Amino acid sequence: MDLRRCLLSCALLTVAACSGDDAAAVDTDATSAGASTSDTSSSTTASTGVADTSSTTDATGSTTGEGSSTGEGTGSTTGGDPVWTAPTCELVLGTGAVTFTFDEGATLTPMDQQIEPVTYTFGVAALGLPGAMLAGTGGRILASADAGCSWEDIGAANGEDTAAVILRAAGERRAYGFGDNRRLLVRVDGDDDGWTITTLDSPTDGDNGIVGLAVDPDAPDHVRLGDSLGQLWDSTDAGATWGALGLPAVDPGGLAYRAVFDPQDLEHALFGLMVEGVRVTTDAGDEWADANGFGAGNANGFNLAVSPAQPGLVWAEAYDLAEPDEAAARHIYRSEDGGASFTAVVDSDEATLYNGNPLFPHPTDPDVLYFVFGSNYAGYGTDVHRYDHATGEITITHNMWHDVAAIEFLPGDPGVMYFGLSIEP
Repeated sequence: MDLRRCLLSCALLTVAACSGDDAAAVDTDATSAGASTSDTSSSTTASTGVADTSSTTDATGSTTGEGSSTGEGTGSTTGGDPVWTAPTCELVLGTGAVTFTFDEGATLTPMDQQIEPVTYTFGVAALGLPGAMLAGTGGRILASADAGCSWEDIGAANGEDTAAVILRAAGERRAYGFGDNRRLLVRVDGDDDGWTITTLDSPTDGDNGIVGLAVDPDAPDHVRLGDSLGQLWDSTDAGATWGALGLPAVDPGGLAYRAVFDPQDLEHALFGLMVEGVRVTTDAGDEWADANGFGAGNANGFNLAVSPAQPGLVWAEAYDLAEPDEAAARHIYRSEDGGASFTAVVDSDEATLYNGNPLFPHPTDPDVLYFVFGSNYAGYGTDVHRYDHATGEITITHNMWHDVAAIEFLPGDPGVMYFGLSIEP
């Protein structure tokens, strides 16, 4: 069981061995600033094309299961421009790893398959082309052309002990995927002839892994990532080569748990750090500032998410190391000044918090954050929490799966949510 799954189980059992002040070992050899990596990528191609829904409203997505979904959730046209429409199918075909919900998880659309233990799904991405989606599950990448009604396996994305890749959309028919805290890095490109998965040369080395990635919304070839030593990296050629940016956010011997970027300004980035809390830059790492608000002493900044709904809005989940009661040390925090200062808004007695709850800001409502707790212990399943900052209310939906580590929203209609499902023994 890897560290993340250990933390999941420990959250339910409150086992001291997974407490928030544990320090994970890390290779602290610094990566040389300004270095660039050579392009040693390799590619695999799947033959099924990416349906261009701008010319038709009844594109059919191929699946690995029996049957197909025709005209369900593909892009419709308004004045000649394709737009996303909600899926209308009553059964998801071709996978048991991804489903969708219209009621924040109270009911999930059934699937024609069921994933088997152990399967993790860490990535679900809606692409720029209406209807086109990708998912990272079980060391494979899946594609849908009909807004998630049917899926097909387009190839492998594994290595570096990566259970599944996290995906970030990049333009009409592209996404980047990475193994969380691993060196695995891939680019997925689609065209009318099929999908190509290209394994990229990661700028990280040794035990230093990728802990966050973002894409320039105006330039799909421009991508940035952060590594577990707190270094930012930049590529302007779709990940073929990389150059280091600025100074590391991590002190020598330290560790970064998570890196996030402002989706509208990649110069603005944050790292969640072991012991050092959260550090923020607005100039791509030339200078770093310590965020405040995490308690009287040090903190572990386990997870972060930048809201697309309001400039300067950042969410964090952290462990206050100055709090003597472990059961009361974890909180979800909110910042409205870009991460310079945070205020605790959810406490451990209000929801099940562990070291790194997945955080998913609502795409249009700055008050709403979804966060997740899942566990296989005693067949518990997963709680999907909805926190409303305007009212302070937390509501929960529950499902049988052992985690929902990926949530995506239908572009233009956030009432439709896609869940990436995981299962353990």
